[in-house]
Amino acid sequence: MSSSPEVKKRTEMRKIENELKVLPSQIIKNGLLQPNFGELFRVLYENTKPIDDILSKTINSEDIPRNGRFESELIITGFDEASQEKFYSLEYENRKKAVMESDSPINKVIELQRRTLDLLLKQLTAPGFIKIDDTISSLKQLADICHFNYINIVRTFDPEFDGLASSSFVNVTAVPPERLAAILQDLYYLTANFKITVSEEMAIFALKELLTGQPLSEREKEGISSNLKKINTVFTRFLTADVLKKVISLGRKDFNINFQFASYRTASLKTFIEFMQKRFASDSERIKGEVKDYTVSFEIKELFGERPLEELNVYNAVTNEYLRSETPYSFVWITPLQVLKSFMAQFMTPAVRTVLNNIVIEGFFNNQSYKADFSSTIYAMNEIDNQIADFEKSFERGGKNDEAQLRGLIQDSRANPDFLKKVGALVDNINNQAHKLIQELSRVLYQLYMEIGELIVDSKKSKSDMVSNIKVLLSSARNHDGAGMIEQQQENWKLFLKIMKNYAIIGEIEKES
Repeated sequence: MSSSPEVKKRTEMRKIENELKVLPSQIIKNGLLQPNFGELFRVLYENTKPIDDILSKTINSEDIPRNGRFESELIITGFDEASQEKFYSLEYENRKKAVMESDSPINKVIELQRRTLDLLLKQLTAPGFIKIDDTISSLKQLADICHFNYINIVRTFDPEFDGLASSSFVNVTAVPPERLAAILQDLYYLTANFKITVSEEMAIFALKELLTGQPLSEREKEGISSNLKKINTVFTRFLTADVLKKVISLGRKDFNINFQFASYRTASLKTFIEFMQKRFASDSERIKGEVKDYTVSFEIKELFGERPLEELNVYNAVTNEYLRSETPYSFVWITPLQVLKSFMAQFMTPAVRTVLNNIVIEGFFNNQSYKADFSSTIYAMNEIDNQIADFEKSFERGGKNDEAQLRGLIQDSRANPDFLKKVGALVDNINNQAHKLIQELSRVLYQLYMEIGELIVDSKKSKSDMVSNIKVLLSSARNHDGAGMIEQQQENWKLFLKIMKNYAIIGEIEKES
């Protein structure tokens, strides 16, 4: 009966086939998809490859941070030349150079740089920039379309087509629609509502130039334009959404398919703004740290000579270089921790420590309150090496700053940018621990320097006020060498504390011992 579902289905299938038959492209005949149909996919295969080569190396690689960098560069190309120069001036090395060459305080220079960035980012509210999100969304769709496996469809029509030696069909046959229904439905999912405009073309020109670092020749532009035009023609004139739906319905023998298509939405401008602000803040801290390091570099050399500074486990220049290359973050307290560790190794020798500990044990203190304070300082001094070692151990497997976890998060951030936020939080926490350690240890050593100075003065009096037997203790055979070193090293202590005053809050360093 004409009202039965089966009859209705056959009627609908004939209707769909007849609608496809009358198309100028003549893609179907006698129920079979013709070589003309296969030719469309050969055209797509050959013309999507060059575009895929550009997109897969820029904004559509498997490396998410790399994609972000190219998106950022693409957005910057939308600014006028003067603004692009300002962005260039805000790159790390240029910012640092400006700070080093300026006579103004470092915070004032950084504040001026921040205002420049704010003014640049404010331009992104202009209508021309708002369209960039749409363009990048279209490029993401184009990237998926160009990465589609067209050669499998082509080989369905011509098994001998290899895409290398052969550039046209050799042994072509017609194909039943059902053989291609599944893969065409995948293609429909990507291509619905797709079209290429001048905006996408100009963006691809820009990405190619960013990729190669060279301006495109007219011939290269013509080649890219030709590729894009052919891709666009295929999808807007021949493989339209309506045509694909009809071929798929015919192949699946189902005219009630619920067709779905991908939605491409990006927030590239928002991401760009957040990235630039985050990078600026991170670079500012790095610049302040490196300027301090440079400022004290001459004093460090004066203090330690040609002897290299002691290096810490993980919290060092090697790990920092890895961080900087993979993320916007960095370790900012490396140098002061190296100075602390080196000072303890070079100047707090066993002989010096023995003298100080003997004063606590054998000294006849005239003031018990002073004895308690001095004993507390010596105990804290004895713990410094352990505190530095504990910080280094925190990077071991299972530690609170587990290096393996940090590197794992960095690796994961390449595929998922959300992990980059976790990297930032972890690095900030590590830097805070390092700064707290520097402050605490600097305070201990400053206090020790002040108390040693008082004892040295006390030992030179005819009658000691603080430790009645200090002269005997310092002149004894087992303490003599260490006591001599302590007095001789007072200028070294001053220089050390002068260096640390750049990184920690400590009191004034007396000029006289």
